[in-house]
Amino acid sequence: MTVILILFLGLCWGSLLNVIAYCSTHGETIWRPRSHCPHCLQNVDWYDLIPIISWFVLRGSCRHCRTSISPLYPFIELIGASAALLLWYAVQPAYIPLYFIFFSALIITIRTDAETLTIDRLYTLALIPFALLASTMKLLPITPLESLLGLSLGYGILALVRIFSRIMRKHDGIGQGDLELLATIGAFTGPIGCWFALLIGTICGAFYGLLFSSRQGLSAQTMIPLGAFLALAALLTTPFIATLSHILLC
Repeated sequence: MTVILILFLGLCWGSLLNVIAYCSTHGETIWRPRSHCPHCLQNVDWYDLIPIISWFVLRGSCRHCRTSISPLYPFIELIGASAALLLWYAVQPAYIPLYFIFFSALIITIRTDAETLTIDRLYTLALIPFALLASTMKLLPITPLESLLGLSLGYGILALVRIFSRIMRKHDGIGQGDLELLATIGAFTGPIGCWFALLIGTICGAFYGLLFSSRQGLSAQTMIPLGAFLALAALLTTPFIATLSHILLC
């Protein structure tokens, strides 16, 4: 029963984050206007807003105009459910409030970067002071020094890659938002968490690039949502690294 409740709350959490992510990239608020189809502008009734179920019942299309609904909606809801399970079962209770905020920002970033290749600083740089403060108050399983090192490492590594790409290929290669995102991940997880997010995120991003190029062709100007892969990698690895860090601190 506990697992079912957590999954349900996680799906609702993911659904809310879908709305926040959509609003942040389309200049709307979560209050107004009501949930609506972006194509025909018809309001969406409550029974078409049930996480996961509604998307499959509607076969991924609007009830009114039959325009396709992005599969990112159920994907983000599933991530929310998975994140809720990880928070409940793999994170010490003292760390859950800060990780809840951190995970929310990561999930929003996954959606915005995957859909529009944008990363809002409200969900990256704005959270870094909270991470630094939380590390001093033992609300995160890392020390203030580890938080600073993770922050510096996250920004520094991708900044070097960006500079190298600019010199060798005459373009940035990596967006500024990716640097700020990895810096935020490092501030919350320390250098170890930052490194794992970078390693797993870049591997997944490279695999996506290969898959994309094999189907549609990949040019030097093709943009890959690296931030989405970094955020997803951090989301999946942070609870386990947090458990290890907690044991070491004890």
